Amino acid sequence: MVLTLTACVGALNGEQKTANGKYLATAYNQRGLTASGVPAQSHVVAADPDILPIGTRIKIRHAGRYSGEYVVADTGEKIEGRHVDIFIPNQAACRKFGKKTVRIQVVQLGAGTREDTKQAQHAVKEDVKQDLAKKVVGNAATEADWAARKSIQKSSAADAKSSGASTAAAPGDSAAGSSGAAQSQAPSGTTPK
Repeated sequence: MVLTLTACVGALNGEQKTANGKYLATAYNQRGLTASGVPAQSHVVAADPDILPIGTRIKIRHAGRYSGEYVVADTGEKIEGRHVDIFIPNQAACRKFGKKTVRIQVVQLGAGTREDTKQAQHAVKEDVKQDLAKKVVGNAATEADWAARKSIQKSSAADAKSSGASTAAAPGDSAAGSSGAAQSQAPSGTTPK
């Protein structure tokens, strides 16, 4: 029995290694439920389940502002072989993405189940959150994540400023100190891979 388990683990490691490498990447923005049952959203890709099973966590490199960590949650009849389709919520951004040759590294091979996909999706979200906290871009968090974060921060700062205009500031408080200092940006020396 131990030999069988060892052989299975060896086979999985071999599959993971052969799944690494170059892929053709395209983008899609079709909303709704994916083949795994989770909604199409950021950090989700469609892939050929014979190569990258549903629930697989991957890192994509050389995808420009979309380089980062993803979960395989979808499939598609046109997604065959070493081809991934990255979910990007904006149609114009999808067209602009076009086709790119990217490098994929498997973080964890999925089992093809809905539960596996949910766990992988949770892990990816946590990795992205940690990268944003550490001010890292291109590892798990993408440049698109940074742009979204900046947009949310600007909106929050504007809301705070407009609500603060109707109330007097306490002595020693400064509007710039409370909203401007909290804004963070991607490190200037960091570039996505």
